[in-house]
Amino acid sequence: MEFHLPEPIRNLKDFFYHLGIVTLGILMALGLEQIVEAHHRTKIGQSSMESFRRELRDNRERVTEILATLPKSRAQIEREIARVAALGDAASKTPVPIDYPDLHLLLMSSAAWDTAIATQALFYIPTEDAKHFSRAYGAFEVFMNEERTGVAAWQDLRRFGDDAGMLTASQRRDFIEQLHRYESYTYVVEMIGKGTLADCDRALGTSAPPAGGTS
Repeated sequence: MEFHLPEPIRNLKDFFYHLGIVTLGILMALGLEQIVEAHHRTKIGQSSMESFRRELRDNRERVTEILATLPKSRAQIEREIARVAALGDAASKTPVPIDYPDLHLLLMSSAAWDTAIATQALFYIPTEDAKHFSRAYGAFEVFMNEERTGVAAWQDLRRFGDDAGMLTASQRRDFIEQLHRYESYTYVVEMIGKGTLADCDRALGTSAPPAGGTS
């Protein structure tokens, strides 16, 4: 292998010639580095968005499952209201077991979104896409908060015990009132759930099927 020393610079033309070669080499190196970095950022952004989509699809399925149970819960509440109201004010000589509405609590994940925020991967995602994903995750958080409200309301119902026959007339009226409130809560959950599914579908780029149906 032979090593060639650079030719001596004899005039201004040679100087600019060598300077141009060095500058061109530096610019090429910087350009290649930018290309590699841009490719890396694109891969991070695409990987993050795919993680968001998988997580949102799973969350969407859970919300759909809950919405599908609400009509059954409302029918169950209406039956219980009618049954307790039929007892009137008289004491019951036989046990009247209370049929409490079913409780549904499904947790939803935001691990992919939280990771993207922690690693600043959101900087590598198109702004409009990031807005849609942010809105979808925010909607799921609102839905989960409403679920927690429902758990508290359900626990408040349970204070009436297991036998409506043992309740006083005043307690039965209170119980019926609480059942009506819990029924109203199911409509609130349904409204929030529909909005959540709509925000999720916008983030996923799909059109929303009827709420409470299958995804």
